[in-house]
Amino acid sequence: MSVWDMYEDRINASGKTNRERLLNQTKDNISRKIKDSLSYHYVSIDGVSQGITITDDSNDLSIKKICALPDEGLLHGGMVEYANSHWIITEVDANDEVYSKGKMQRCNYLLKWLDDTGSIIEKWSIVEDGTKYLIGEKSSDMMSIGDARIAITLPKDADTNKLCRGMRFLVDDNDADRVLAYQITKPNKLYNIYDGRGIFRFILNEVNLTDDDNVKLRIADYYNWKKPEEELSHKDQDITLSEIIDRSDNNYDKTSEGRWI
Repeated sequence: MSVWDMYEDRINASGKTNRERLLNQTKDNISRKIKDSLSYHYVSIDGVSQGITITDDSNDLSIKKICALPDEGLLHGGMVEYANSHWIITEVDANDEVYSKGKMQRCNYLLKWLDDTGSIIEKWSIVEDGTKYLIGEKSSDMMSIGDARIAITLPKDADTNKLCRGMRFLVDDNDADRVLAYQITKPNKLYNIYDGRGIFRFILNEVNLTDDDNVKLRIADYYNWKKPEEELSHKDQDITLSEIIDRSDNNYDKTSEGRWI
């Protein structure tokens, strides 16, 4: 290899064009210097350790600007553990040529519900006042219920994707004696979703508390949970003919004039 070839290889190693060389140099400078910044922290994002910079966003201390190192992305909708709190990555800039940047917002409520198997699901969420939103329903019936309205933001995942209109939740301070119940009236699953990742926003309207709600666990409809009808129908289809005949014989009262009971 000639001296000229060696020189070209060395130049091309940092980029074939001036723009590529400038981009790679910028990435290298950021990667070397940012780790010495006081804003650089190691956090857990969906259970994986990652170093990011965290800075304040205007005057709202519940929202932070975040930046990842060059060639390391940010997970839109990811759950961040930072400063003894849980945060949701609510925004990620699509332009990540130099580095990824976005925003995360602090969670203020652990939402609980029962899934279709009867298991308790717990998700950290962002609960905000929802009076500025339409509830997404119209009703001609008059009922004596509260008129409070809240908005709940959750990361998109397999559990939250099943949430739908009509589902009820108990949302209130953990020390409250009289807990408030809410029902989803406007499920906005396209609120902030890009390339299959992001966050959902649900609008809920206040409804009455019922005897089926578990106030202690903060889970609505806890005592009247039933298996999905589809599962029950499949179970019935598995019954054999002999089992059906046995059931019929057991339910036939031969001592009461042949009446079925």
